[in-house]
Amino acid sequence: MARVFGVLCVTVFLLASNPRVAAWLASSLEQQYPQNRLEDIAEHDAIIVLGGGLRIPLPPAQHTQLGHGSDRFWYAARLYKANKARYIIVAGGNVFEQPGMHGEAYYAKQLFTEWGVPGEAILLEDQSRTTAENSQAMRTLLDDQKVESALLVTSALHMPRAYDLFKPLDIAITPASADVLIRDAQWPGVLDWIPSASALQLSTVALHEYYGAWFNHISSALKALIAKGS
Repeated sequence: MARVFGVLCVTVFLLASNPRVAAWLASSLEQQYPQNRLEDIAEHDAIIVLGGGLRIPLPPAQHTQLGHGSDRFWYAARLYKANKARYIIVAGGNVFEQPGMHGEAYYAKQLFTEWGVPGEAILLEDQSRTTAENSQAMRTLLDDQKVESALLVTSALHMPRAYDLFKPLDIAITPASADVLIRDAQWPGVLDWIPSASALQLSTVALHEYYGAWFNHISSALKALIAKGS
């Protein structure tokens, strides 16, 4: 039994480390809401950009750094400058509290102003720590600003789960995917089959999104059953 379990673990590890498997897992998520051309995107009341990808200026760093997944902030700025919305609403607190540090949304606003977005056009939701908390905390802010439609900006990999969580809000939500990872690049075929740490990381992130989506669906179904029973 132990031997079978060991073989199974090694097999799963090798599959998850395979670039082709990782690309398939990621693309199956990213292709659900592909990125549209800027000129094809309609005007909305607001742009909601979800946190993720910024490295807050913890010592010894002296400024906010753009990490993996930070393209969403630049894309949101481009959408605003293209007159696609009147506001940018940034969601994101600190997953783990850091003494003397603000939530991620605070530092995102600094970047937006440096990129030419007026401060009065940037609204913050800086208390939430997860995507589910983002969607719930956003309700009051959207009501206060009388927002009826919004572009939802996050990574293409994260968009399916994020969109499912934001759909129940009483506004029209349009996905605007950023951080597209899987592209039609041509690589030497042999590299597609060599296990790599980067492929393992991509598989891990993709599986996290699948697990999160399944959890949300199960939670919603249970809540509906409980509400129906009561």
